[in-house]
Amino acid sequence: MNPVRWKYLAAIFLIISAAALGSFLVLPQWKSPQRAVYYGPVTQFAPDGSAISGYYVPTVDNGSRIVVSVYNFIPGELDLSIFPSETGAVAPAGRPVYTDTPLFNKTEIIPVNATQAYGMYIISRNFTHFTLIIQATYSPYFWVSNYTPVAIAAVLGSGVLLYYYSFTSRRWVAEQKAIREALGEGNKGR
Repeated sequence: MNPVRWKYLAAIFLIISAAALGSFLVLPQWKSPQRAVYYGPVTQFAPDGSAISGYYVPTVDNGSRIVVSVYNFIPGELDLSIFPSETGAVAPAGRPVYTDTPLFNKTEIIPVNATQAYGMYIISRNFTHFTLIIQATYSPYFWVSNYTPVAIAAVLGSGVLLYYYSFTSRRWVAEQKAIREALGEGNKGR
């Protein structure tokens, strides 16, 4: 394939990767009310039937709230804790903002004091089953920001390819023109 076609492919790749980079930067900023329903427990961690379940709440803005509802469990058999966490992780990154051992079906409103992600652990004794509903305002596209470095590399790579094939295609066109002229002039002399 000649360098002119490679130049056009590099330009198309640059446009696509720039659009992807733009969307990876903009989409995580768009936030809307979200509702997630989970059923637990998830992982048994002790021989007595105790289980731990971890849940992630993406970055929530300061001043908003997280609404947590727990249903369908044996009273006193669950321990809930909500805490700040790092983006993308369920591990605690600070002191819990809420802890409770509910005795009945419960809906709790937790005010958010900092713009950050939150994690939630539920320890279930005797492998007690439960239904958990988490409501908060966050971006449904929180995960695309993980691909931003890939998009930056694609933009830079396609920019370098476009730059390279721009020069290469000009040289190739000049060579083809010189070859055609040389062949055309050589045939006229015979």
